[in-house]
Amino acid sequence: RSRMVFVDRFCIHQSNARLKKEGIRGLGGFLRYSNRLVVLWTPAYFTRLWCTYELVTWIHLGKASICWMPVTLASFAATWIGASFAHFVFVSFIEAATGDSCNAAFEVISLLMMSTLVASRARIHMRDVLKLERQLASFSVRQARCFCCDNNHVDPVTGKDMVCDRELVYDSLQE
Repeated sequence: RSRMVFVDRFCIHQSNARLKKEGIRGLGGFLRYSNRLVVLWTPAYFTRLWCTYELVTWIHLGKASICWMPVTLASFAATWIGASFAHFVFVSFIEAATGDSCNAAFEVISLLMMSTLVASRARIHMRDVLKLERQLASFSVRQARCFCCDNNHVDPVTGKDMVCDRELVYDSLQE
């Protein structure tokens, strides 16, 4: 069985008003045939209209499988791997430079330095996980922001009028 991925930003046209409207209206169809919703979450997730719209639609469809992936988890994992590699390189360099196996003091200093960095990333990640729990309990589509409304429905680059995403989302939610 093949796997397919739907990424709203790439799958819903961003500049053609008619195609954008069709994409927003069709989002429920994409979600209806999806088995799982994977959310690459940052603390700004619930401030964005499209994100809250997708989540509300998913919940409305009675879907249960949501995989929350805080972006800080990737940062934490990369830091862990990088720190482990840096420790290995440091210990190997000391051994090569001195000709002896690294003494315990150098290893402890290296481990403490790397552990401090990893612990800092873990703390940031856990703080974000707590934010996610609070946001899940209180998010609102009405409080979410959207690019068009933030720019008074004028494209800041081209100066052209923009279709209101909020109106499209609200219309779609009422259907």
